[in-house]
Amino acid sequence: MPKVRYEEMLVGELSAARLAAPLVYVPVGSLEYHGWHLPTGFDGLHAQALCEAAAEVTGGVVVPVTYWGTKGHEGYPGSLLIQDSTLAQLMADVLSCMAEQGYRLIVLLTGHHPEVQGAVLQHVADVHNEKRPEARAVVLDPFSLHPTDKHLEHAGKIETSAMLHLRPELVDMSQLDNPEALRAISQDCVDATREDGQQRFDEVVAALAEAVRRELPSSGGAEGQ
Repeated sequence: MPKVRYEEMLVGELSAARLAAPLVYVPVGSLEYHGWHLPTGFDGLHAQALCEAAAEVTGGVVVPVTYWGTKGHEGYPGSLLIQDSTLAQLMADVLSCMAEQGYRLIVLLTGHHPEVQGAVLQHVADVHNEKRPEARAVVLDPFSLHPTDKHLEHAGKIETSAMLHLRPELVDMSQLDNPEALRAISQDCVDATREDGQQRFDEVVAALAEAVRRELPSSGGAEGQ
């Protein structure tokens, strides 16, 4: 299986991958309270896994996940959330770097709060696209990509099932017995299963890959990637 993680690739491998598909995935997460049973880095772990699985289908590479996210469950245990302006500047610099490296499609996938963080990223992408139309940035998220079930939740059945599938060793369902465990999260987390997580993950990966394939031809990529 070819490498897709940017940080693990030799410069020759990066060059070959870029020639095959001038595409880079940029997963963006957060460090945020996700109840007592899920890791604080869930959003980033999820986004990175989706990007890597999609890249195996579409080609392209995946840069390391950004865990510094903005706005969400401020004031809750474990939350380390930054200002919109800080994230915007970071992402603007990342997009410029990707354009300079010759990528023609840059996929920003936010695993965190698409209504807020996604809006910040979309503004950054819009400004970037005005300046560098040859290196187009698009913003996507796992919720809106799902073909049927697009509702947002926080640390509920969908996200808990995802982590039971991806990293079960990071989930502790016994913590849901804590009296505070269901505070500020979706209470259907108790119904999560690994099987549901795998099914939804596969469905979102397929939708993500299809969305990227639609963008590649107009962004300079090869047909049929």
